[in-house]
Formats: sequence, C-alpha cells, structure tokens
Amino acid sequence: MRGRTRDRCPRELCRILEILGCVSGTRAADRRPAQPLVVLMVTRREWQQKRVTLRPPLDPSLQYDNSALIQSVAQNFLHPPSSEPYHLMQSLAETDLHAAKYINYKAEFAYAFCQRAIKKIFDGAGPGFFVEAGALDGEFLSNTLPLEKERGWTGLLVEADGDMFDELLSKRRRAWASHSCLATRPNPHSEILIKYIRQNTLKDAFSNHAARAHNSLLDQTAGNTLDGSMPGHPIYESVQCIPLATLLLATNTTHVDLVSLDVEGAEMGILRNFPWRRVTVDVWVVEHAFQTLHSQQRAINGSVTAGNDEEFIRLFTSRGYEVYEISKDLVIPNYVFVLRGSPPYHRLRATGKLSHTKGF
Repeated sequence: MRGRTRDRCPRELCRILEILGCVSGTRAADRRPAQPLVVLMVTRREWQQKRVTLRPPLDPSLQYDNSALIQSVAQNFLHPPSSEPYHLMQSLAETDLHAAKYINYKAEFAYAFCQRAIKKIFDGAGPGFFVEAGALDGEFLSNTLPLEKERGWTGLLVEADGDMFDELLSKRRRAWASHSCLATRPNPHSEILIKYIRQNTLKDAFSNHAARAHNSLLDQTAGNTLDGSMPGHPIYESVQCIPLATLLLATNTTHVDLVSLDVEGAEMGILRNFPWRRVTVDVWVVEHAFQTLHSQQRAINGSVTAGNDEEFIRLFTSRGYEVYEISKDLVIPNYVFVLRGSPPYHRLRATGKLSHTKGF
C-alpha cells in the first residue's frame, strides 16, 4: 500500500509526506517509526501557482553559532532585500481613501515616540544596518522604514505571523526578511503563536493590523494588554524561533546600528540569550511591560504609567548602555538604550542630547 502511494503521488507531495513522517522509504534503512499524521490542505490553484514549501524544523540541539544551523537558516529562512520599486500604502494616501486611513498609524503615540528618538539619535549619521522584530507587514507601525527610505539603510525584518509576512514581502523592502520568531533560548525551538484578528470597519479600515500588533507566543505571560483584555479573536500558528545572532550571522552581520524589539513579552528571553560580545549593537528600542501587581493595578485604575523594570534596565546598563529615554506616558513603555562609546553616543554627547537620559 505504501509503495503504491509513493508511485502515485506527485514528487512534491511525497516530499511533504516524508517530512511529516507519513510515508516511509522502500528500503529498510529509510523506514522510520510511525509519526502522528498531520494533514495539509491546499487548493489546487495554490498548489499549481505558489507550490507548497515545508521547511523542516531546525535542530534544537544546535547552538546559535553552529555552521550547519547558520547555513540552514540562510537557505530556508531568509529572503534577500528587494531591488524592485516599493509597493507601499503611504504612497497612495493622497489619492486613495483606504490608504489615507492606513497611514493614521503615524499618529499613534508609541510610534511617534520611537520615531522622534530614532531621528535624534541618528541625526547626521550615514547608512546603517537595523533589525526590526515584530515587523508586521513591513509598513504599519514600522520603526525602520523611514531609515531605509530616507537614509539608505538596510537590515533584517523578522515577523512570525505568516499572513503579515506575506504582506511584508509585497512591500519590497530593501532588507532581509525572515518568517520566524526570535528564540528565547540559545538554540532554535518551535512555539505556538497567538494571532489576534479583528474585523475591519469603515471607521477603522486597519483594526486587524492593530490587533496583529499584539500577537504573542503562547508560552509568554507578558505582553498584550495589562488589564487582561483581548485585542481580538485568537487564532494559532506554529512558528520556528531562531536566535537573533543566528539570523545575523546568516546575513554575515556582526554589527547592528539599531535593534527594534516589539515582541510582546518575549524580549527578556531574547536578550538574556544574546551574545553581546559576538554581535555588537549601538542602539536598542524595546517595548517592555513591567508586569507586577502594582503596575497592573495602576494601569487598571487609569494611570498611564506602568512603572519601570529595574532588572530590565540593569540588563543593559551592566553591558555598557545608557538609558536615552523611556516613554513614561505609555501603559506599556518603550525603552531606548545607547551603547557608551558608540558613534551615536559620541554624537549625542557632542550635541548635549544625553543630558536628560538618566531621569528614570
């Protein structure tokens, strides 16, 4: 029966079934123990036009700098920067009502705070390299798109949500792109992503994008909303998590000018397992919720300040960073850190823009 199945199924389908462990080889050496059956449903049109590509999971026993792991990530989890013209909603905003509503995200306070800080820090700087994790569609709430468009930067965009990642690729960003999540361990691992969906309305044409901004890993207790409310209807996706350093080494990058982390509670695991000496970073912009009973109660009672996490701050200051700014007027604050001795640090010192940074 298995032999007939192998003879009759398309080559691509047989490969998928073999990866899933549903079809064994004809030789004894090829046979493997029975595996749980996973059924992948696709339409004939999707099969013919897009082809279905299943990436085998990465070996969780490999450390972030293993050469085989780096090669596998480079081959299977990275899309190169696009050289085609941008395909952005903001370019249509003057003539298209749908696009005009889309760019309303620029008025969102957290986005405006991050853009103001990034502009000040990199004022006068030339092209650089960024990382943006939690990149969504590559445009909505993107902290790095202005650097790319206006200053000629490139970088790495990481998005775990498959739907958002498809949209990201359509934007034709000048950056590497990875459909993955950043690992919270020193090795790759698989997780379940909670994705929030919300019906778009005439009043808010992109409420679904706003809901997706709250996506989080199932095993994370922080993130989303401090009062426990749901940003939308939850659906689930299995995702491959890859150490940030592995992704960077796969792009031959060991120095990053800016890392933007908006990962809804996964940031502490990512940072604790980051090889700070192997890969250097000048500036970090990190959304981080300080989830104590005191801060949650203040948020529920109407306070806009959730409190600062001293342990989180020490994680950076103990590695040579200074606090540049904290968005104190947000329930979930954004922290901005600058590495002492880095080019941005010297520019800020020279212009007197570091004088206010220690008031946290």
